[in-house]
Amino acid sequence: MEEIQEPPTRIMVAVNQSSIKGYPSPSISSRNALEWTLKKIVRPTCRSEFKLLFLHVQVPDEDGFDDMDSIYASPEDFRDMKHRDKIRGIHLLEYFVSQCHDLGIACEGWIKKGDPKEVICHEVKNVRPDILVVGCRGLGPFQRVFVGTVSEFCSKHAECPVLVVKRKPDETPQDPVDD
Repeated sequence: MEEIQEPPTRIMVAVNQSSIKGYPSPSISSRNALEWTLKKIVRPTCRSEFKLLFLHVQVPDEDGFDDMDSIYASPEDFRDMKHRDKIRGIHLLEYFVSQCHDLGIACEGWIKKGDPKEVICHEVKNVRPDILVVGCRGLGPFQRVFVGTVSEFCSKHAECPVLVVKRKPDETPQDPVDD
């Protein structure tokens, strides 16, 4: 009798860039979410039983420009910005995929654009992971009102179990909004 092998447990990890260091550095919350997942869920003895799915959501600027004056832009400026954003997203995903590859853990990553809360929940619905892991900056109630939290929204709306990994107290910048 042949033993039927179960498909791997698929863990989606929402990742983003650091607002302090910039691309391609992962945010503190994203890095902690991956580290916690690897330490507590995907242990060395059972790595083949898991597949990590890294989703990075790029938030388009309101006017489409980062540090550029938006009074005049040529078609080349827009192409350059799109290319730069794509490259930055790829470099960010490379960090997470490389971590898994070095440990022998199956993984894949992709980039979407839009509001992270909405895009993550939409991707969960499409991809159907077994669990979603998101980092949390640990904002206070006052900051949450103005900034909002992706982790809180996903906990309520994602169509799978959601694990929220809080940032370590010793890694909290002076302004918790920074990550």
